[in-house]
Amino acid sequence: MKVLKVLTAMAVVALTGFALTLAFADDATNTPPAAHHGSHGKKPPFDHILPPKVIESLALTAEQKTALESLDEAFKKDAEKWHAENPIDEAALKLARENHDKAALHEFNEKQKGLMEIRKGYVQKFRALLTDEQKATLDKELEEMRSKHPHPGNHDTPPPAP
Repeated sequence: MKVLKVLTAMAVVALTGFALTLAFADDATNTPPAAHHGSHGKKPPFDHILPPKVIESLALTAEQKTALESLDEAFKKDAEKWHAENPIDEAALKLARENHDKAALHEFNEKQKGLMEIRKGYVQKFRALLTDEQKATLDKELEEMRSKHPHPGNHDTPPPAP
């Protein structure tokens, strides 16, 4: 039963990360991330493994915060490396969204799966640092995020293996 809960939580985290990636990709331009986001006062989308709102709800200890900062930094480096190795044609992506080109959007989503797997691994490392109560809070927050930002492809995701 506990394994099923953990696998369900992993699926929720993966889907949430995927939805967040798509949400951040809506603000895409051909400007490099640092220049684009810096000029608007926004953070690049891959600075954190989880949104600050979710982290705040967990009431982390000083030790947990320090560990999370280390995980965030490592994740950011891995995400930057992944993006360098898997460039996205932002103009083509924007056009696909404007034209509701499902095939092109599906191709983009498939390409992003590698990054989501990286994020999922970091979320699991972070999760291992949490108390049972914090894990329950994390699951609740991620489920709320997923319900507020549903992605049309979520129903196509196969359930986690038992």
